[in-house]
Amino acid sequence: MIQSCEQGFYSTLEPERLFKYERDAKNHDMTLSLKDEELNPQRDSRRLDEMITLWYRLHGKALRDHIRLRKLLYRMSERMGNPIASELTNEEFAKYREIRTQEVTTTTANREHAYLRAMFNELKRLGCIAYDNPLANIRKFKERDSELRFLTHDEIELLLKTCQLSSNKSLVYVVKICLATGARWSEAESLKASQVANNKITFLNTKSGKNRTIPVNQMLFDEITQLGKTGDESLFLSSLSAFRKAISKTQIQLPKGQMSHVLRHSFASHFVMQGGNIVVLKDILGHSEITTTMRYAHLSPNHLTDAVKLNPLNAHQ
Repeated sequence: MIQSCEQGFYSTLEPERLFKYERDAKNHDMTLSLKDEELNPQRDSRRLDEMITLWYRLHGKALRDHIRLRKLLYRMSERMGNPIASELTNEEFAKYREIRTQEVTTTTANREHAYLRAMFNELKRLGCIAYDNPLANIRKFKERDSELRFLTHDEIELLLKTCQLSSNKSLVYVVKICLATGARWSEAESLKASQVANNKITFLNTKSGKNRTIPVNQMLFDEITQLGKTGDESLFLSSLSAFRKAISKTQIQLPKGQMSHVLRHSFASHFVMQGGNIVVLKDILGHSEITTTMRYAHLSPNHLTDAVKLNPLNAHQ
């Protein structure tokens, strides 16, 4: 692995020898690695790039988001200097992560950590590596709960009126579907006519990999079917940029990273505030774990109300 310092570049295999140019340090690192292989023929000298390729060929290509994951893992390897995978240490990854958090949020850093750790776990299960997962003992960063912004009824009314006036004629329908079903933007925008039938919308190719069918009211169902699309015809045009413009025109302030997702949060929040069951909400949203859905529990009208009835101060008033 190549590291840099004020005096130049060096290989972690021989840190005391410095080079002016990075390419010279890489060549020296390769030479040291080859010598080490001769002395230790049983040592697994495959580099991280090679392990990523192997993981992708044997497992990763079957994942729904495989192209993005593969590119992300290769970028991580490049930033770490494509080290010998079996020799990746806690300290080396911790240093990489420290530098990474100067560029991205701790949430993103934790996600990258999880992807790389999962890759090593899978290689171990497949019998491709004999050593332990080098990231197994590294804990993820503690994350604070992010603000879950939802739209008020006044904001929803304003947003729908603004979308109705948009030159993008698909926009208002996508927004209505997200608000009525809790769908992700991509799920609603990619709907085909065949997925809307019998007052229900079926979402395919979801994040969890499971299809889900959500009923909608007669008015929304009629609006969608009156578009005149049939079979495998796409119902809507790409509308995300039009949505951003609509939000800007309404001057609704949203937390960073919650642009279109605010519609999903709005559905879930209003569902719970009106007494909806949290387990039913899990199925509607398509969450894999109930813990993900529980972040909306505090909005329930009965949430922790026993604190009013059962606290010890009541006996002294």
